Amino acid sequence: MTRSGIERGLRHGRAPVIGAVGAAIGLLAAFFAVSGRAAGDADLATSASPTQLAACPWLNSKLSAPKRTSLLMAAISPLDEAKILHLYWGGSPANPYEGLSPAIPSLCIPAITEQDGSGGVASGWRTTAGHFGGVTQLPAPIADAAAFDSGLAGSYGQVIGSEDAAVGVDVALAPTINIERSPLWGRAYESLGEDPFLTASLATPLINGIQSQRVVAVVKHYAAYNQETSRGTLRDDSIVGDQALHEIYLPAWSASVQQAHPGGVMCAYDLINGTPSCQSQQLLQTQLRGAWGFAGFVRSDCGSIFNQADAFAAGVSQVKCTPLYQPADIAAAVAGGQLPRPELDALVKPLLTTLFKFDLIAAPHPLRPDADASSAADQSVALRTDNEGAVLLKNNGLLPLSLPGTGTIALIGANGGTPMPAGYGAMRVKADDPTTALDALQAAGSRVAYTNGAVIPVAARLAREASVAIVVVHDVEAEGVDALSLALPGNQDALVRAVAAANPRTIVVLETGAPVDMPWLSSVAAVLETWYPGQSAGTSLVQLLSGQISPSGKLPVSWPVAGGPRPDASTAEFGGNGGPTYYDEGLNVGYRWYEATGAKPQYPFGYGLSYTSFRYSALHIASGPRGGYTVSATVTNTGRRSGADVAQCYVGYPPATGEPPRQLRGFQRVMLAPGKRAQVRFAITRGDLATWAGAPGSVGTWSVGAGRYDVYVGDSSDPAGLPLHSTLNPSAAQLGPASGPGS
Repeated sequence: MTRSGIERGLRHGRAPVIGAVGAAIGLLAAFFAVSGRAAGDADLATSASPTQLAACPWLNSKLSAPKRTSLLMAAISPLDEAKILHLYWGGSPANPYEGLSPAIPSLCIPAITEQDGSGGVASGWRTTAGHFGGVTQLPAPIADAAAFDSGLAGSYGQVIGSEDAAVGVDVALAPTINIERSPLWGRAYESLGEDPFLTASLATPLINGIQSQRVVAVVKHYAAYNQETSRGTLRDDSIVGDQALHEIYLPAWSASVQQAHPGGVMCAYDLINGTPSCQSQQLLQTQLRGAWGFAGFVRSDCGSIFNQADAFAAGVSQVKCTPLYQPADIAAAVAGGQLPRPELDALVKPLLTTLFKFDLIAAPHPLRPDADASSAADQSVALRTDNEGAVLLKNNGLLPLSLPGTGTIALIGANGGTPMPAGYGAMRVKADDPTTALDALQAAGSRVAYTNGAVIPVAARLAREASVAIVVVHDVEAEGVDALSLALPGNQDALVRAVAAANPRTIVVLETGAPVDMPWLSSVAAVLETWYPGQSAGTSLVQLLSGQISPSGKLPVSWPVAGGPRPDASTAEFGGNGGPTYYDEGLNVGYRWYEATGAKPQYPFGYGLSYTSFRYSALHIASGPRGGYTVSATVTNTGRRSGADVAQCYVGYPPATGEPPRQLRGFQRVMLAPGKRAQVRFAITRGDLATWAGAPGSVGTWSVGAGRYDVYVGDSSDPAGLPLHSTLNPSAAQLGPASGPGS
């Protein structure tokens, strides 16, 4: 598609984020009346009546999605095409859905609803208006990542999809698969961590889970979107090398598109090397549709369009939050010959084909914003995510506790000891009936002395008089705002110091979306990271602290030493300092940077303690299918408790490749009773050994280079956590061009 055909039909510039709200008021007021979807309707049948089929033959569910699209495209006018491409704001008390494309009754097209988010049915920035009741507040996606469990990720996605469908959402703006390049990122809690292999491995089942419920997954935000500072302005320019783009920031997209086939992709706010992501022919046409064969639709984020004509030319099918776009102008441009009809058709076709694929035109999900969408099964997934994702960072032997026989427990922390169950922003989910730490401890029969921690001397006195002190601290992450430091906000560090001084048997529970500084670490007995734990926070915390569940989560991000070196230390490298942001670390993101520079993190990627112990042995490498390898090892539970460990496989590349020292290429969660053992297996493909070579804007290539590849197996990225080591040397037949990871 060319830009010139659209140029005269549009005005240009950047829309304010909420610019379309006023223009949509009339539409929203009549939404329920004209949408073709009445609130509270019974489930709609996927087969239309003879009268409907005669008027709208594309409602015939026996026809293929492409055929139904062709029938509708032959009947639709340019004006109605343009209407479908424009997304309107929702979020009013009358219409709690975040956004919608308007109904076209004459074509039997209902309004199509969309909703954030990556952690369940979101109520977003709203407090009471538009609050979805009866939905599950899942733990944050970063907790799902910490579980290192692809099967659990699939269940997590199913909860999102099933509850979206239950309340009437057709399109889920989820999952978020951007790399956590810096723990300062305001949306770190929405991510799946810092590693592209882990992110790709979890993104695919997440998408499959959402879409298994007949809800379209719109994966976001394509592609190198890693900060909030200067968001939505031309200053938010990510200067990233082509090799780093392909090896770090694109693999999760490659895997998602080619393996899970999401219905939609959301382009990002930022510029990449000077070109807005939503206007990049290279990203959207050459890479996404050309190299990966993406057949779904691309839509903008709210306010991410700087030039509407360029975005349409790059293939952005839907736009949101812009008053610059007017359907009548588009129709006039077609009528006047400025915009060729085939170019407009090319924007509409992938969107309609996706909606027909999910049968959302004939049978959209009934509008039930007040539905009791949560279920016991959904809440079980939330609890399991809490339990598998919690990471035990430190334990000097105090844990597990004997509950309720421990004596008096001093519980210190806001909101019943659950101060931060969810992050803030568009994906924020509200829980109607959460279980706090105080609730759960009292239900377990423990004697609890509670204070919210606002008055430090009171907290210290309670701790001094108790057998054990549990202090729950938190950070505050929010979309739109990056953190200025990793320090806990307010007086929380002073609170922990005072409690620990009063009682050396102090357990710190972290509710954070990313690593935080812990200047008090040496003075406390135990530290448990629970991320943003959602509505099952208290139940999970009691199960973990009491030993009903042995902690088994692993860090999906490297944890810096307080005040120590980090790859994002310069404002030019994170935040941009009022200008472009330079990704100077290249391939050395997260644990790769620590290994490459020799700097020591507080805790490495993949790290996490348990109440039991494990031994690794019997490493074996064999030739696998299509030029790859199968790596196997034995894991034995050598302790006295049942527990799970996450076996991890890393590959080190020949020095001539210039790659980081080692990179994750496999993981497997294994549950073992005391004394039991199990074999773990990892498939290493040729794509897993390939590296990228090419210059920005050119056609690059993946290839497997000659030399020795080191293979490590253990339970963290740190060499000390990788007791097994061997090598492999690809044969001449295995060298040369490859498809790359995720293919």
